[in-house]
Amino acid sequence: MRDTTWYMAACVVMLLVPAPLHGQDPVLQVPGVREYVHQVLVGNAGYAAARSRVAAAGARIAPAGALPDPTLTFGIIAVPTPSFDFGAERMTRLPIGLRQQFPFPGKQAASTALARADSAILGESLNAIEAGLVAEAAGVYYELAYAETAVRVWRSRVALADQAIAAAQTRYETGTAPQTDLLRARLRRAELEEEGWDLEATVAQVRAHADALRGGDGDTIAALVLLNPDGRPAVEIRRDTLAAERLIVQLTERSPGLRVATARVSRAQRNARVFDVAGRPDFTVTLESGIRFGGREPFTTALVGISIPLWSKRKQGPAARAAHHDVEAARQQHSDLLARLIGELRGRLADLGALQARTGQTADEIIPLADAASTSALQRYQVGAVEFTTVLDTQDDMFGAQLRLARLIAEYGTARAQLAALVGEEWYR
Repeated sequence: MRDTTWYMAACVVMLLVPAPLHGQDPVLQVPGVREYVHQVLVGNAGYAAARSRVAAAGARIAPAGALPDPTLTFGIIAVPTPSFDFGAERMTRLPIGLRQQFPFPGKQAASTALARADSAILGESLNAIEAGLVAEAAGVYYELAYAETAVRVWRSRVALADQAIAAAQTRYETGTAPQTDLLRARLRRAELEEEGWDLEATVAQVRAHADALRGGDGDTIAALVLLNPDGRPAVEIRRDTLAAERLIVQLTERSPGLRVATARVSRAQRNARVFDVAGRPDFTVTLESGIRFGGREPFTTALVGISIPLWSKRKQGPAARAAHHDVEAARQQHSDLLARLIGELRGRLADLGALQARTGQTADEIIPLADAASTSALQRYQVGAVEFTTVLDTQDDMFGAQLRLARLIAEYGTARAQLAALVGEEWYR
């Protein structure tokens, strides 16, 4: 009773809280992501197959409540043998009959409602598949954005390596630095070239994944570079405000997984209704006409039959009780899923909050400090104030900090899309 009261209160609050508007979310509205998601929804064969299953379930609704097919009978009765004289015997006749079964009132409606509930489950499952596919597509987009950003950051790191080589070359030529400094600078440049090949391969792999998800090659996906030239985030994820209470209400009302569970409860109830009326008697109507020979009059027969649920205590009764147990099980699974989803939601919010905090610290403190340290180390090396290893270390620190920031933004974008799928936020519409 308390769960029901809480659920009703949550629904009322949901009506009072406005739904999030498109364009207010800085993470899921970055350039290109919505266009790519639309390409995936159009071209993904698995999603198309799910839509076909929904159409098939809808086509099964009408047949589910239809009457059984009538039976047409014809033959020969009481033919004398071996003479085969059709006019010799009074009982010889050619009967033609039609038999139709009529289920007890309510059985057809119950079967139709059950088929409609099956169709509803597949419809809600399609929404869940769509939400998961959209989240996956957004994750692939952000993975591609990270790979492209890593290549951009790598190029800036190569430029720093070239500056270090030039500084070491100048000091070596003037005799103020050993040859090892120049060799180490060139070695680091060669190592960076090797890393660049891996980065380019990663971009190609992610693009291949992105193309496969949308059903084949298409227009080039223009992924956003996650860092500006000054090292600041191109997507300000800290502007993404997430209110736990509002999201819990939204989850309760719109979660695709929860809506599937609700449809399963409804389906179990409809199935129980089918078994409740299964023990009621059905009727059979038979009309038959017999043609006789030898100038005899034809005859007509009309019969009405009724099934007798003689074994209902062993058949229909236990089956109905089992169906009602299934209803209770479906309700309990719904309650369990709701609790699990709320727990998952709170966990995802904690992860997103941590990503926001880490992104802010990396963008506001770590990268500026790393940039200052790298610039200072190179300047001080040029005047012989620091060892060359300090130059290489600070440049690597700068490179690593920028990559970490890009990775944090990409992880946040992926996690944010997963959260949207969890609560049923259709941001891509």
